Amino acid sequence: MSAQVASTTNSTVRVAGLVLKWVRGDKETNWQRLEPMVREAAKGGARVVVTTECFLDGYAIQDKSIPLAEYRALGEPIPTGKYFQRLATLAGELRIHLVAGMTEAEEDRRYNTSVLIGPDGRLLGKYRKHALEHELVRNTPGTNTPTFKTDFGRLGIMICADRKHPELVGRIVADGAEFLLCPSGGMFGPKTNDHFLQDRSRENKVHIVFVHPCEFLVTGPDGAILAQTLLGNSLLVSSAGPGSESDSKGVFYFDLPVRAK
Repeated sequence: MSAQVASTTNSTVRVAGLVLKWVRGDKETNWQRLEPMVREAAKGGARVVVTTECFLDGYAIQDKSIPLAEYRALGEPIPTGKYFQRLATLAGELRIHLVAGMTEAEEDRRYNTSVLIGPDGRLLGKYRKHALEHELVRNTPGTNTPTFKTDFGRLGIMICADRKHPELVGRIVADGAEFLLCPSGGMFGPKTNDHFLQDRSRENKVHIVFVHPCEFLVTGPDGAILAQTLLGNSLLVSSAGPGSESDSKGVFYFDLPVRAK
């Protein structure tokens, strides 16, 4: 499968972005589509594997015609939810850090959340999207900007529209993030998206890895684009469409410079 790879040294960590289109509202199908790609990424040497925004339910919040009760049922508690447990087991088996997007259920609230699972299968933490825009009618915004300690440095997570807010991204970096991961599912490509990532990288002097159903992008501390692949122009595939010509997908790698240990 396609990959963009920089040379590996003892001062890099291989990050894999899973560029995969969504099947909206079908958690089991999305799980079945994702699992072999996670395994491929681990086999390719990735120590950090990143999904798109809300990969698990196919970013169901986008479709307000989904009845509210049905939408809310797509959320699950973290860490006790069925699919979170599957993700945790997979990360532990493959000994990887896994960043996975899903709709989180906490009491009567729903969050657009990305979890970070460690190579021991334990939850290291989670980040809840702040800049909800149209999602506000059903989701609750996050309030914290956590960063996460790993053996290759401290990483930060932002989700999709968060990238448009310099002060928010600046807080994540100020909290200690040495590089940023950005699961996404909105705008993509050079005309509407890439400059946001370039600006946030340049302002904060950090690498950013952006993972979207149609794009894998890495920007450097000077704002340069270091890796980029565009795959199709549709974020969705129908339940009957997986494996069709329009179902372009791939595992893409980048060897991210980190502090030598």
